[in-house]
Amino acid sequence: MSGTRAAAGDAGPLAIDEVYPAREAGIGVRFLEVRDGLRLRVLESGPPGGPPVVLFHGWGASVYSYRDAIPALAAAGRRVVAVDLPGHGLSDKPPDLEWYTRPAMTATAGALLEALDVRGATVVGVSMGGGIAAGLAVAGHARVRRVALVNPVGFSPVRFTSVAQLLAPLAMRDYAAHLVARPLVGWFLRLAYWDASRVTERDVDEYWSLAARPGYAPSLVACLHQFSWAPFAPDELARVAVPVLLIVGTHDHLISGSEARARAIPRLQVLAVEGGHAVNEERPDAVNAALLEFARE
Repeated sequence: MSGTRAAAGDAGPLAIDEVYPAREAGIGVRFLEVRDGLRLRVLESGPPGGPPVVLFHGWGASVYSYRDAIPALAAAGRRVVAVDLPGHGLSDKPPDLEWYTRPAMTATAGALLEALDVRGATVVGVSMGGGIAAGLAVAGHARVRRVALVNPVGFSPVRFTSVAQLLAPLAMRDYAAHLVARPLVGWFLRLAYWDASRVTERDVDEYWSLAARPGYAPSLVACLHQFSWAPFAPDELARVAVPVLLIVGTHDHLISGSEARARAIPRLQVLAVEGGHAVNEERPDAVNAALLEFARE
């Protein structure tokens, strides 16, 4: 799904039947009601009876951020589940602010595991999704066997959060859609990489095409303000009973120093991979190999 569109930047957003995982073999898509009427877009791949791996993306992203991980994990015999979180991708975008707090997003993630009847899952989270995955581990969710965190929220301060909240105040939710332009989306995406040359025009189109949909920008503003970007308390992390893999990008512009607080987790592994905040997209081979080793039976 990489490459360059003809006259990229001049054409409009991709149609829904063109966005990932369109034309990708071996990936099923469905919309699943998880709680209180909330419907999430869920991608599934790999053998249904394989060891489950559940993937949670970051703020402003979607299942597309796992475009390389899904086939790699499925080819290794894993039952792979990737989901658009509330307010993101093609999932529902509820207007009520309480849906976007960290406890609510974590509860929704847990409800998804229940709805899918996933047991013994390896849960993977990137950035905000890492904060959600860590929240499941802190809560001791019975369906979670191990957790992999990639540049996660919840272990050190997130740079520029206060600035972003000032530039996009909650009061402007209803007008946020007017600010979603392809160049701005491309700029944010390249900021998440250490080597911005790895971002393709197709990548920008995929992110922009979902960001331009109705309700998306207001939901991102709501999430920006409602989600807790603060670190977990050390005593919370000390209660985590499952193995945890922390993957850090060596040149992450947004989050650094996560290892220090993560050391409170009793069964912790740390891996540094050369790359930026979106290191799973920038260096997919290295990150996917680490995930497969960690999730090995």
